[in-house]
Amino acid sequence: MTAVADRPAAAAPTPAVKRRPHRDRNRFERIARLVWALVMVVLVAYPVTRIISQSLSSEDGTSLFANYSILFEDDRIAVAILHSLWIAVGTMIGALSIALPMSWLLVRSDLPGRRVFRSVAVLTFAAPSFIAALGWVLLLGPRNGLLNTGIQNLFGLEEPPFNIFGPWGIIFVLSLFLYPLILMPVSAALEGIDPSLEHAASTLGASRFKVLRTVTFPIVLPAVVAGSILTFVTSVVVFGPVAVLGGPAGFDTVPTVLLQMLKFPPRIELAAVIAVPIIVMLAGLLFIQHKILGSRKFVVIGGKPGQQAPTRLGVWKLPAFGFATLVLLLSLVLPFGILVLTSFRRAVGRPMGMDNFTWTENYVRVFSQPGIVAAFVNSIVLALAATLAAMVVAILASWLKQRTTSKTNAGIPAAMASPLAFPGAIFAIGIIIAYAGRPFALGGTLAILAIAYIAHALPLTFSYVDAGMGQIGAEMEEASRSLGAGWFRTCWRVTIPLLKPSLLAAGLLNVVILLRELEMSVFLFTGSNPTIATVLYGLANDSLYQQVGAVAVVVLAINLVIALTAVKLMNTNK
Repeated sequence: MTAVADRPAAAAPTPAVKRRPHRDRNRFERIARLVWALVMVVLVAYPVTRIISQSLSSEDGTSLFANYSILFEDDRIAVAILHSLWIAVGTMIGALSIALPMSWLLVRSDLPGRRVFRSVAVLTFAAPSFIAALGWVLLLGPRNGLLNTGIQNLFGLEEPPFNIFGPWGIIFVLSLFLYPLILMPVSAALEGIDPSLEHAASTLGASRFKVLRTVTFPIVLPAVVAGSILTFVTSVVVFGPVAVLGGPAGFDTVPTVLLQMLKFPPRIELAAVIAVPIIVMLAGLLFIQHKILGSRKFVVIGGKPGQQAPTRLGVWKLPAFGFATLVLLLSLVLPFGILVLTSFRRAVGRPMGMDNFTWTENYVRVFSQPGIVAAFVNSIVLALAATLAAMVVAILASWLKQRTTSKTNAGIPAAMASPLAFPGAIFAIGIIIAYAGRPFALGGTLAILAIAYIAHALPLTFSYVDAGMGQIGAEMEEASRSLGAGWFRTCWRVTIPLLKPSLLAAGLLNVVILLRELEMSVFLFTGSNPTIATVLYGLANDSLYQQVGAVAVVVLAINLVIALTAVKLMNTNK
């Protein structure tokens, strides 16, 4: 009896051993969530908080909002805000005038070369708009613009017919490069419409125009509004094209005034004052856009959409093809073609000819300068490092969102997308206030650029990684951990290989974007941390357009190879 009574006591420790993996998982989850939260504080929350606190700090301490009086007292700031709104509204109207007809032609008509023109729209959006602005200076500059001088000589004009400098030139260039922000959602909405609705309207006697006005357009209107808001938000605080095309005409907007305030003596508190209302406005507009896109019931009507037979253009086919070709020429061929041509010219002001032609002189001159070589190295290192860091943060955030059950998971996507609410110029102000001075003293270093670049890369990286993580079942990860592998080993051996297509696509696109990033770089540049974009900006300010062409050609070649590789990978893994 004694031996039998002793048996239950021997089996008692077993339940405690079984509960340990669960405790370990909970502990790791808490640590992972804390690490992710700290990273987001460092990258986004702390700089934004410092902008707000700096805008409220006054030297005399009389009032929290004393600094905000400058918004009503300084005419230069008021004019810059009005100029920014002018550019944003004009660009939105210009982009709509291109995107709406192009969307219908690419989706609903028998336009020849539709796939080519659609690919061109994607490449246009990926191309650096400030480099395109430099190209248009070479084409329509009032002194030596190639098109201007050609038209003058052809018609015997005393004055150049066009002047790209000023607000209309800025709107012209931005419209050509931001119209894909409207074209892509509108095209998706058109593809999702149930054609039976339009067929029903046609059978009841409605003309083609009336069907378009009363059926098609109301359905795609939410996509039009969402794309227009994004175009407005992007153009209202754009820096590159405004600096290139507005500077010579004395046309300032909010970003150019902010840059002036950072020059000696720096007025950082006033820069913060201007930044805060811009942040509030843009965050509100992006919230409205998110709500519009979040209710995408307009995309598919009555279930799965059927096949829509393309509309025959008939006699309008040639004009439609001419319109699409004109958009291609104006957005890509002319501005970037002139940069390639200029990189082989000895002097911009001299006529074209063999005596003004050189294959290598400008390239040798550019890459024999240590500062330019250092800028290329810096940009490549920063782009790769920031992309890898953004991938790590995105994988951690997506794992928390997809593999854990905390109530706070709902806020992860919004937090990862939050850098979209802060344009480059505004966000750079926050980075300067937060990290340039003591105790961090990162001003003028590559580290301060790296912080800005990582934050800039988060939204795109997370969108790709989270989509990929959602397609991966948790069973393989659970099996790996049940065999004794920890989280890091499981992630390295199981999760990352399965996420490889998403990581490659996001990584390549981020490298393209970061290699030519200008808005944050020019604000954080102090002379000791040059990048490709700040070199181009400096060469343009010095009117060294042959060297601008040489650097731009190399940048465009790198971007084109990476972008085409990314597109191929995305198409392969669909």
